[in-house]
Amino acid sequence: MTRHPSLIVPWLLLAACATSGEHSPGKPAPAARAREVLEGVGERAGLVLAEDAYGDGATRLVYLEQGWGPPETLWYYHADQGSVLMPYDTLVHLEQAGSDKPFLLPEHLTRFRFLNQHKTPNNPDALPVGFARHGDKVGLTCAACHTGQINYRGTAMRIDGAPTLADITGFLRAVKEAVAATLADEAKLARFAAAVPGGGKDSVSREAARKSLTETLRWFESYEAANRSTTEEGFGRLDAVGRIINQVIRFTSGPQNSAEPNAPTSFPLLWDAPRHDYVQWVGFSSNAGAGSVGRNVGEVLGVYGQIEVKHYETEQEAKRGYPSTVEANELVAMEETLRSLKSPRWPEDILPPIDRKLAARGEELYRTNCLSCHATIDRDDPRRSVVAMITGIDVVGTDDTSARNLIQARAPTGVLEGAISPKGEIYGAEATALALLGDLVTRTLAAKPDAAVKATVNARLHGQEETAKQGNYTRNSDKDPTAELMTYKARPLNGTWASAPYLHNGSVPTLYDLLLPPAERPRTFSVGRWEYDPRKVGYVSDGQVPFVFDTRVTGNSNRGHEYGVTLPDEERWAIVEYLKTL
Repeated sequence: MTRHPSLIVPWLLLAACATSGEHSPGKPAPAARAREVLEGVGERAGLVLAEDAYGDGATRLVYLEQGWGPPETLWYYHADQGSVLMPYDTLVHLEQAGSDKPFLLPEHLTRFRFLNQHKTPNNPDALPVGFARHGDKVGLTCAACHTGQINYRGTAMRIDGAPTLADITGFLRAVKEAVAATLADEAKLARFAAAVPGGGKDSVSREAARKSLTETLRWFESYEAANRSTTEEGFGRLDAVGRIINQVIRFTSGPQNSAEPNAPTSFPLLWDAPRHDYVQWVGFSSNAGAGSVGRNVGEVLGVYGQIEVKHYETEQEAKRGYPSTVEANELVAMEETLRSLKSPRWPEDILPPIDRKLAARGEELYRTNCLSCHATIDRDDPRRSVVAMITGIDVVGTDDTSARNLIQARAPTGVLEGAISPKGEIYGAEATALALLGDLVTRTLAAKPDAAVKATVNARLHGQEETAKQGNYTRNSDKDPTAELMTYKARPLNGTWASAPYLHNGSVPTLYDLLLPPAERPRTFSVGRWEYDPRKVGYVSDGQVPFVFDTRVTGNSNRGHEYGVTLPDEERWAIVEYLKTL
C-alpha cells in the first residue's frame, strides 16, 4: 500500500514533532531554524554530531526551510523503493571487519559520509538516511544520494534534496570486507549467529549464518568485479548511469559482459527536478507522460533492485511485463512529494551575511554572462516550471566521458535475443545499452500499470507535455542518430551554493574556482569534508583527506564551461556573492 507523506499515520507525525521543536503551521520559520533536531538522545546525540574522523564535528544539527515538514522528511529518508542490497538482519547485526564493534556504529558510518538518524517508528534500528527495509532485505533509496549536509563552525545543516558526499563504493567495499571477516573468524561468526533473530549459540545457527553470509559475499564479489574501474569514484560521486547499465547487463546476459564505469558524476540536486522538462546530466530523460516513474525505475535498478527478465515473442505476451522488486507506487508518491521541495536559502543566521551591495553588482554580471543558460526561478511559485537548456559538449567543452559512454555502450542481448522489443522490433544478438535499459523499464512498468497511469495523470495535471529540447546542440539526423546525447544540461542555479563540487563530474571544488580559466582551477583537491568555505562557496578542499580528486584521471577533467573566466577578480567575487542569493 502506498503511503503519501500527507497521509502518514499520527504516530509518525508525533515522533517527528517530538524531536523537531515547535513550528506554527503557515508561518515560515527563520532560515535554518525551521526545525532543529538532535540526532538521537543523551550521549549518542553528542557522539553523532561532535566526533568525526576528518575533523568536521558539530554540536547541533538544523534543517533549512525547504517546504517540507518532519513527516515528509522522515518518509523520504526511509521510503521503500524496492532496493534489495542484502539481508536486513545481516546489516543490522554485522560487525566491522577489524573489530567487534557494530558496522552501523554512527562514527563508523560517518567515515563514508552517511548521515546518521535516531530511531523512529519507520526506522526502528536507526539506519542512516537513505536506507529502507524491503521485506527481509535492506537497500538504498533516493535519499542516500540526494540528502546533503554542510557544517560551519560547529553547526551542521541538513539539506533535503542536496547531493550527498557519501562514498558509496567505499561503503560497499567495507560491507564486503566485514562479511568476509565474519566468515573467516569463528568467534565473529558465533556472535553474529547468536545476534540475528531466530539464531542462537548452537552449531545449527552458526551453519545457517555461514550459508547466508556466503551468499551475501558472493553477490558483493560479483558486483565489485563487474564494476571495476581505473577511475575511482570516491566521495560525492558515482558513475550511476554506468552502474545502472551494468545491472541491466547482469539481468540480460550476465555480469561478465559489463562495461567499465569510468565516468563518475556528482549526485544531482533534486529540488524542482519533477518540474523540469528534461532531466539527467545529459538531458536524455523526459518528465512527460510516465517519464518520471520510468526514470525512477532505472534508479531502483541501479541501487540493487531485482528484475526478472522474460523472453516474450509477441506483444500480447509482453503485456505481462517483468516481475520485479520495484515499488512503483512509492516512486510516484516520492516524485510528487519532491514537487513541494524548495531550494534552500543561504542561512544568514549561520553563515556570514550576504554583502548585498556586492551581490547587486554580481546580478548585473550574472545577467550578462550566465542567464542565457541558467535562468532564474521563483522558488515560492507553486506553478513554477523549468525548461532545461541543453548544450552540446562541443560548445560547453566539459569532459565528454559520461555522454560518450552512454552512446557507445553495447551488450549481448542474452535472454532477449529473438524477443520482441517495446518498439515492436526483434532483438538480434546485440543491442545498445540504452535500448536494453528502455526494455527493462518499459516491461517493469507493464507489470505495474497503475503506477504508470498515476505518473501520466500527474504529468498532465502539471502541464508536462512532450516538448522539443531547448539550447545550443546538434539535433539527431540520419547521419548521426545519437547527436542529441552528446550534450550536458544547464538548470536554474537556485540553491546552487549547497551543491558543491561543481560541473557534472564534480571536478571543480567551489563556485569561485569555476569562474577561473580551466588552467587555473585546482588540479587536485580533497573531497569529503563537510566543513564549508562560505567565501569561495563550496566545501573546504585543502589537505589529503578523505579523498583526493585528480583532474588528470579519465572522466575527471575540469575543462570547459569557460563563462566569466576572463572577468577581473573583483567581478568574479561579485558573481559569487550574487549566487548566494539564489
